[in-house]
Amino acid sequence: MAKSSAEKCNVTLQGSPSIWMLAAAIQSAIWFFAIPPLLKPHWSSFFDGFSSSIAEATLFLMIIPFFLLYMLVVALPPYLLQWKCFEQYKISNLSWPWLDDRATVRDAFWKLTYKTIKLECVLMFILFPLMLCTKAIIVSHSALSFSDDNWPTYAKSSVDLISLALVHEFFFYWTHRVFHMYPQLYKYHKVHHEYKQNNVLASQYFHPIDFILSIGGPAILTTVIVQPHSITQFQFGLWILCANFDDHLGYAFPWSPVRWFPLAPATDCHEFHHSVNMGCYSSKLILWDVIFGTDQAYRKWREGRCSTAD
Repeated sequence: MAKSSAEKCNVTLQGSPSIWMLAAAIQSAIWFFAIPPLLKPHWSSFFDGFSSSIAEATLFLMIIPFFLLYMLVVALPPYLLQWKCFEQYKISNLSWPWLDDRATVRDAFWKLTYKTIKLECVLMFILFPLMLCTKAIIVSHSALSFSDDNWPTYAKSSVDLISLALVHEFFFYWTHRVFHMYPQLYKYHKVHHEYKQNNVLASQYFHPIDFILSIGGPAILTTVIVQPHSITQFQFGLWILCANFDDHLGYAFPWSPVRWFPLAPATDCHEFHHSVNMGCYSSKLILWDVIFGTDQAYRKWREGRCSTAD
């Protein structure tokens, strides 16, 4: 069933003052203030005896269980239950492919899902850990610290997290944009765009070359430049994971912990990118799209969606 213009415009609640914005901010506060002291007593001892390459690969693998947690807690309930309290925040007015009346659409979705799961396992369990090990060997001076002796203060963590976000988004913005500019590269990136209507599985679905150059590469280069403590890198990894999933969730929930602060793009920003295959090349921050003017088509599209609801 198609949604009214007013219902579609519920997406504007993201980042607007409300009880949901407070809930989102509280989640972020828990992420920032609670994770370091909770993990500190066991952090350095857990990585004792690991080489820097194995330690960094292990650090990444520790983030993967949150993939499953997100699927179970955040994604599956709205996908399966279809309750009005969730559906009012759905971005697209198209039905989910797994609920489509046409058997051909459902079959195509499940085939793509199977392909996605296989590819994501290769990327997350093999390719990116190998990239991290290679980085630790080649750029040994930038190895992450796992020691309690230089455990970061909240002030230091703040500076490093902001630096990680700005630098990472700059590299991601330009690699993503270049992949759209040149057909020789887009032939790899178009794998990710097989998902015309986003769902959370699309978040990690990339051709390996696309993954190396626009996902893994910027992530590793950012770490080399900023050189955060490993606990800060762990927190940043959780934020990146959550933001990637939220980009592709298909719902613009106002309680999302990655959408409430200034410069955070709304979830429909990346939904727009997938639907028209242009603009909105940033992911976690809209800063670089604003600076380089690649958010204009999105803003006109968003205004058009809501104009009839006023």
